[in-house]
Amino acid sequence: MKAQLPVHVGRRQNPLPPRSGPDWSSSSTRFGVESAVPIRLPSFHEVDWARHEVEPRWLEYETSDCVAALAPRSSRGVSELQRLFAGAAGRRETVLLVDVMGNVDKIRRNVFVDYDASINLLDHETTIAGYRLPRGTRPVLADGLDGADRDLGLRLCNRPPDTWWRLESRGADRHLDGNAWQKTEPVGELRPILLDSLGAPVVAVWISPDERQRWYIVPDGTDWDTVIDWLVQRAVPAYVPDAPRRHRLASAVDPDLETPAETNARAALADLETRYARDKTRLEQSLADAKAIADPIRNGLLFGTGTVLVDTVARVLSTAGFTVDDLDARLGATVSADLLVTFGPHRRLVEVKSEGGNAKEALVGDLRRHMDTWGGHQPDSPVDGGTLIVNHQRKQPPARRSRQIYGRPEFVDTLTVQVVGTLDLFDWWRAKDWQAIRTAVLGPAPT
Repeated sequence: MKAQLPVHVGRRQNPLPPRSGPDWSSSSTRFGVESAVPIRLPSFHEVDWARHEVEPRWLEYETSDCVAALAPRSSRGVSELQRLFAGAAGRRETVLLVDVMGNVDKIRRNVFVDYDASINLLDHETTIAGYRLPRGTRPVLADGLDGADRDLGLRLCNRPPDTWWRLESRGADRHLDGNAWQKTEPVGELRPILLDSLGAPVVAVWISPDERQRWYIVPDGTDWDTVIDWLVQRAVPAYVPDAPRRHRLASAVDPDLETPAETNARAALADLETRYARDKTRLEQSLADAKAIADPIRNGLLFGTGTVLVDTVARVLSTAGFTVDDLDARLGATVSADLLVTFGPHRRLVEVKSEGGNAKEALVGDLRRHMDTWGGHQPDSPVDGGTLIVNHQRKQPPARRSRQIYGRPEFVDTLTVQVVGTLDLFDWWRAKDWQAIRTAVLGPAPT
């Protein structure tokens, strides 16, 4: 039989099917402590253990020779963990544990606590509390990481779960005499691996005071194949270096015995993964920045109505080089057109409208009336024409809208004002074709 690394898995090999809902544990306690949040046991059914050179030791299996534990969830696994710790202590080895924070299927918080999930660290009177973060969180690597911990962060950045929890180390509530309780300080060190945008840890390793236990906290939804591959290939060689040789893993090669080709290839691969994670983070931020600029213009021009649409059109025209005067703000909403735009010697009134269906021909008449009465309102500021900008067929997806605002030839032939659709306006804006915008608003003659 091929040599395998014994790893404790904190669930039964053949669990009974749940009565209903997700795969919940049969007990709401964890290490003998009542859990604030129901616990869902991670699924290991699809893990190819042999490929990872791992022998899973389930609940009720011998664990004293195990080098690590995965998802040590159930209170029934306390004895297995205690034997694991005792065996490692006899060998003077570090124990590696990977535990899962949170439950992607549970949104509601227990009313008796201020956190969303928790992990109780056996025998240490310390709890890791988790606070569910909003969707779209994009963690980054913490500073100062190297070796296996940095590699775990890179792997989770490359294959991130959908949901993250902010992590916080807390002390326990110790019961004194009577009804008195004492809050203890947390022990050990919670060392960040991945941070959210505010600098709080979302993946971390808790290191016991004697540094004999390393509890890695990853979010629910993390890919187990990724974690187990990291455990065998990076974490165990780094923190339990005798274990691969002791269990005679085929993949176990002492770095001191590698050939230069092996060492160089391994270093190049690590460098490639580092550069990929760095470039991925940079490009994701660039995309987020570009989207933050484009979204208000795209949504305003293609789906906006009323003030939102007018303000967006004003921003686009200003970007194209026009001086824009908001007439609704200066004169009142019904006195004249929406905007007065100036480019060089040219001044035009701009009326901005939206229609769920086809644009009404009466919109042109409204603009003409504003042009006819403009001299009475502003005799010292003559205009040389008008432009109607319409977000028409707004209830249709943009790809199904007509770019031609008016189609009746007899009406189109009589137009004396410029008519511009917001779909064209958006295309010119995103292409930075400012000349096309100026020509559409002023007519083909001015440049």
